[in-house]
Amino acid sequence: MNSSSANRLLGVIPRSTLVAPRMKVLYTPTTKVACTTIKWMLAEAEGSLNMSAIPRLLAANMNVSQTIHNRHVSGLQKLSELSPATIADILQSSEWVRIAALRDPISRSYSAWENRIFMRTPGRTDGGFDLAPDVLVDGRIDMTASFAVFAQALTEHRDAFMRDHHFVPQSQVVRKDAIAYDLIVRIDQPGGVDSIAAVFRERSGTDVTPRRHNESMGVPLDRVCTRHTANLLMDTYRSDYDTFGFERREFAATLEPYVLSEAETQLVTLVRQSVERVTSVSRAAQSRMSARYGLRQIRKVALRRLSFGRMYNTPRGMHW
Repeated sequence: MNSSSANRLLGVIPRSTLVAPRMKVLYTPTTKVACTTIKWMLAEAEGSLNMSAIPRLLAANMNVSQTIHNRHVSGLQKLSELSPATIADILQSSEWVRIAALRDPISRSYSAWENRIFMRTPGRTDGGFDLAPDVLVDGRIDMTASFAVFAQALTEHRDAFMRDHHFVPQSQVVRKDAIAYDLIVRIDQPGGVDSIAAVFRERSGTDVTPRRHNESMGVPLDRVCTRHTANLLMDTYRSDYDTFGFERREFAATLEPYVLSEAETQLVTLVRQSVERVTSVSRAAQSRMSARYGLRQIRKVALRRLSFGRMYNTPRGMHW
């Protein structure tokens, strides 16, 4: 592969693809596919982890685990930021190992819905809250019906949801046509994440182990997903099934609605309000930082122009 070929591939390879040059590892993260766990292991094994950066972050992070997605913390490099010659070497060299992970599309979609829509975690899905509202039964949230509403909305308003990478098909992220992966694991199968950890341990000489970072509500998928909902999701993510050969799962035609208790519904509301406050504070801080940066840039330009004007109007032999 030459540099021009690498340049063409950059239009296909996700910008999220990371490299750990010391270990010679390339990793393509896929959201809701253990990417938090894998990034922590990768940064730890690479020796690039910078925990001291966490207190200075302005992004809305609900817990420390999520800070690994900020590269000031992980210290990992993006493949897209390297030179074409370096990229070409990484993509074809036998010294590098190229890794990706996959997950059953329905399970991943359920996790993304719970995280981005149900719990309102910060993202690009503000419109998704209106497109996939809660279904209430006597003021309590019916998770079965709410998830069904989401699946229907995802089918009818695909572009609105695909603005957030949590809902983007895995086939658009793990591009086997562009990267010759040495290891693609299923994180929902025994030993999947462990096999990635083993590669990191071998290449780094460190004892990294997988740790679970993201906790769900603990409501099983088969308690909220009906056959109709599953069929909608399988149709939406048809490219994943075609590309990676996922098995099509069978779900019950009907289910007893999984309705949260009044206390559980109130707790969900409180969590959402907390997320909203954290997001609001984060946006305000980022806005102030952007404003200060803008003022500094304006000041620099003004000083440069003033300096140039002085030099232009200063008679020969005189100096400021």
